[in-house]
Amino acid sequence: MTATLRTDAAALEAVARMLGPVAPAGPARSYVVLPRRDRPRYALPTSGRHAGGTVLRPGTGRGAAATRLALVTALRLGAGRLVPGALRVADGTDGDPSLRRHLAAVLGHDGVDLAVALGAPRPNRKPVIQVIDGDGTTRAWVKVGVDAHTDDLVGHEADTLLRHQPAPPVVAPTVLATGDWHGHRFLALAPLDMTETGGDLDIGAAAARAVAGAATSEPVLDGAWWKGLVAAADDPAVDPEGRLADVLARLAPALAGRTWPFGAWHGDLAPWNATWEGDRLLVWDWERATEPVPLGLDLVHNRLMVAMLREGAGLAPAVAAVRAREDGTLVELGYAAEEVPLVVAAYLATLRARYAADARFGPLGAAGPLASAIDDDRTLGGTVAP
Repeated sequence: MTATLRTDAAALEAVARMLGPVAPAGPARSYVVLPRRDRPRYALPTSGRHAGGTVLRPGTGRGAAATRLALVTALRLGAGRLVPGALRVADGTDGDPSLRRHLAAVLGHDGVDLAVALGAPRPNRKPVIQVIDGDGTTRAWVKVGVDAHTDDLVGHEADTLLRHQPAPPVVAPTVLATGDWHGHRFLALAPLDMTETGGDLDIGAAAARAVAGAATSEPVLDGAWWKGLVAAADDPAVDPEGRLADVLARLAPALAGRTWPFGAWHGDLAPWNATWEGDRLLVWDWERATEPVPLGLDLVHNRLMVAMLREGAGLAPAVAAVRAREDGTLVELGYAAEEVPLVVAAYLATLRARYAADARFGPLGAAGPLASAIDDDRTLGGTVAP
């Protein structure tokens, strides 16, 4: 399956191979492909019995929630049987199972079916699978790698969640199982409430600290975070055109001599990966969690991603939205007020390093315009004086 999910051309064939046994055998199960076979974003069970529990995973667009509700309602009524070109997958045998049979055995639940979310083509595209019981109950969420890059992401998320559970008010999913499937990593997680409100996600200082763990204070340019960015910029495979190096060169003079708090971050904490349940912040999708980074980058990421991906703002207006909502929280985390613009710039440099690493594996998709905006804005969105 290597690289076949980075475009739509061969994605459906790859998904069928991933779902099926090694040697096709056993009765076939049918899945409706949405929105269409040449643009697969979901493969959902045609049976209304299972489809009634399907959760089309949260996305970034404003109209996504209404679209998902309409689709799930239609599937619950059995409309999936009427969609032409359904994907049919052999269910295998006990000795050579399909992924559905394998997960049923691993999780100890017979009669389950799978709903597969693919998302749009990008370097980290991989199947995210909802395991649904016959009564519509979600038994697990499962990620399956398709190549070395996505195997690393799945394995990293498993290691992160097995090694560290965040403190309250943050709640992360429990690991149910991890292992290999057709030579690639898989991770099964206990379900969290993934109801999307469609509104903003307020994180706050307490949640940021809970994700960060035990924070440390260290000179910015002498610490592991900055050294990691420099090492990435020095790697011709990661930064062949020197764009990350240019970002760091613009930022370094302003960071010289500063000491900041550092800790872990989730890496993609935003409304599509988290929701509040009472006084608990339920957070999933930990594959980008890393440490150390300047404390509070999750706050910046949340606001900037919503502004750019959901609201369509440019980089400078998105940075202004971050400043309007998070300046006080970043000061509460220990920064001087005049340092807040630099924290935003540090986030942009961190994100640009991620995009540089991902670009080795193919086009960045929706992240490409943001990477270009960081490159083209000579002042990092107005945060660093030219």
